[in-house]
Amino acid sequence: METRRIGSLELAVSWVLARPTVASVIAGATSPRQVRANAAASGWKLTPGDLAAVDGIVAPAGGAP
Repeated sequence: METRRIGSLELAVSWVLARPTVASVIAGATSPRQVRANAAASGWKLTPGDLAAVDGIVAPAGGAP
């Protein structure tokens, strides 16, 4: 995975949205700032190589995420 300046929120939202069975992401927020950050995070996309690297970290052994 190439080095990028993104936060864990962008990474998590992008990874979840890339799942073929996911229609939406439900993210909590306790302030208007967090709502804006959640909305902005949905516009960031992982490359296929990024997705494979993340899948290699989070996927359970022997199964798909």
